[in-house]
Amino acid sequence: MNKFLFSLSLFIMLINLEGFSQENAIATIQWEKIATLKNADGSGSIGVAGAISAVYDHALIIAGGANFPNKMPWEGGKKIYSDEIHILQKQGSKYFWNKKIKAKLPVPIAYCGNTSTKSGIVYAGGENEAGLSRKVFLIKFSSPEDRLLIFSLPDLPNPLTNLFLINIGNVVYAIGGDGPSVSSKAFLSLDLDTKEEGWKRLPDMPLALANSAAVLQNGPDGVNIYVIGGRSKDSSGISTLYNTLLIYNPQTKTWNYGSPIFDSASTINFSAGAAIAVSDHLLLIAGGDNGNIFHKIETYLVQIAQAKSAEEKQVLTAKKNQLVINHQGFDRGLLVYDTRANAWNKIGKLPFPAHVTTTAIKWGDSIVLSSGEIKPGIRTPNIMLGKPVF
Repeated sequence: MNKFLFSLSLFIMLINLEGFSQENAIATIQWEKIATLKNADGSGSIGVAGAISAVYDHALIIAGGANFPNKMPWEGGKKIYSDEIHILQKQGSKYFWNKKIKAKLPVPIAYCGNTSTKSGIVYAGGENEAGLSRKVFLIKFSSPEDRLLIFSLPDLPNPLTNLFLINIGNVVYAIGGDGPSVSSKAFLSLDLDTKEEGWKRLPDMPLALANSAAVLQNGPDGVNIYVIGGRSKDSSGISTLYNTLLIYNPQTKTWNYGSPIFDSASTINFSAGAAIAVSDHLLLIAGGDNGNIFHKIETYLVQIAQAKSAEEKQVLTAKKNQLVINHQGFDRGLLVYDTRANAWNKIGKLPFPAHVTTTAIKWGDSIVLSSGEIKPGIRTPNIMLGKPVF
């Protein structure tokens, strides 16, 4: 992409970010449940984690994801990956599920990265019963024609899950993710206008990160990509969780650190939560896993794998299961970062259980949190819509 087109894309993005109020602070967010996810047969869904979730052509599209429909994981339940596509539309003040579209994803998938571009919704990587994926697809939906088509795009260089996608115009960026044994520092780009050139490797992130969130927002030096929190796994089986804010400048192709995530009392780790741009210089993060219970669960899993007897394994499994069963849910804090002041502020809490492994997306002037995980193994079918109050 030449410099003129790149600058034009940044300018267009800056205009799009101005959809929210231009005030300097968010007083609160007013939330409402606008729908609940349904199964293909119309019955109520238990919800999915790691689904594709994006707004395109005035519709909310939720596709794929994973859940435990029969038994919970601590009861020996099997994780099931979905290929279903759900389309939520609005008519007047009412929301409805489009039942005319019968299309499905090429294969079941969950925990992929996804982003909505002018060309369609791009999703990449993820995982299913076959393992990690490097496949990339484009979903195009036409609301007036009730038509949905899916096209293949160039594969990722390596299979990745728990990665994040974001775009500037028609340039899609892939951020981190988990490989088969370790997390990735990779930062990649794919220009949809010259997609035959494939994915390009950009400067690596300073940290290997998976389950981070990323937001495009105006900073003091122009439009930047802000990568918030995340975690990194290694061969030990124990993850490192981060309170970091990484800032990528697309014009200089350089990474810098912003102020660590702060909840008005202390720095906190943030993983698998949701983030979105509000106003013209603010970032909002909602929920997330701070890692306290996550680390204990991982430790038990490592000990179970290393157990020398069936009795020892049984005792450790019981302790791990009790930890999961008694999980109180994820952090419900609502934090705002000011890109100009390089400072965080807590504005309250979600009035409902935090959704993790989902994406916060903009629908008009509102924020959508669709489905996701509210406790280990437990999903929610709720589609929540929040309106920032300045």
